[in-house]
Amino acid sequence: MISNGDPLTLFKTSDDIRRAESLLKGFEASQKMGTKMDENISTAELWEAKKLKDSAIHPDTGEIIPKPFRMAGYAAFNGPICVAMMASASTPALLFWNWVNQSQNALVNYSNRNASSPTTNEVLLKSYSAAVMSALTVAFGLSQLIKKRYTPSTAMKLLKFVAFPSSVIASCSNCYIMRSPEIKSGVVVTNGSGDILANGERSSVAARKAVEETVMSRAFLQVPVFFGTALTMSLPPVAALCAANPTVTVPLTTLVTMVMFGFGLPAAVAIFPQVGTIETASLEEHLQQLISDSTVNYNKGL
Repeated sequence: MISNGDPLTLFKTSDDIRRAESLLKGFEASQKMGTKMDENISTAELWEAKKLKDSAIHPDTGEIIPKPFRMAGYAAFNGPICVAMMASASTPALLFWNWVNQSQNALVNYSNRNASSPTTNEVLLKSYSAAVMSALTVAFGLSQLIKKRYTPSTAMKLLKFVAFPSSVIASCSNCYIMRSPEIKSGVVVTNGSGDILANGERSSVAARKAVEETVMSRAFLQVPVFFGTALTMSLPPVAALCAANPTVTVPLTTLVTMVMFGFGLPAAVAIFPQVGTIETASLEEHLQQLISDSTVNYNKGL
């Protein structure tokens, strides 16, 4: 998962990505036919091609994911938004950056969904609206609670920590709401070779497991990014440095956030493998009758 989040892949063009895809298809074809690949192509080139393909192409649709919504672009594009959220010292600013953050999160969740489940634009719009409204409600509620209970000076300091609990709740609800249509329609299950089983019939049980695993990984990501950064910036030596040199506050916060993001993202995504496994006995009864394998796989998404 570290390679999938490599920001250097963002510098590759669409042509580079398609060439990498073609190279891998050629390799897979040669493996099946028992023929040799071009001797000029090294193993390192194949691994590099796989990294680029896995980071940029959706496994279900085969389409290239826009850079801001890839896992490789998550830290680069969402990091500055997180910094703005933590720097917000007023309710309007906090609400605005929460809206920007959750809008970007919604598009990341959609772009990395299990696309074997058909979803209408109407359902997506409703899911997006519900996800963003839940985020703004949490952020507004917490900020108002702090302002009522504490003095203005204390409230201003505490507002910087509102980003953590509000982001945990909002990101989890955002991910669940945006991907909940998968649970209703179900996802296809495959065997170890990637062949679709049960005549392509979909499993809501597998879909629920996939969505719940993704939600848990999103919750984990918020810990280093929001709590870890806020805690680091509040340490006495760091706080003293920022107080003595206010101009370093934003650059330092940005640096700490990007470092936390850089380590936290691959760890959060890797908690559960992208291709998950579930026992056939746990699936719907009608699917159990169509599948002879004891376990099946499903695409969790990212």
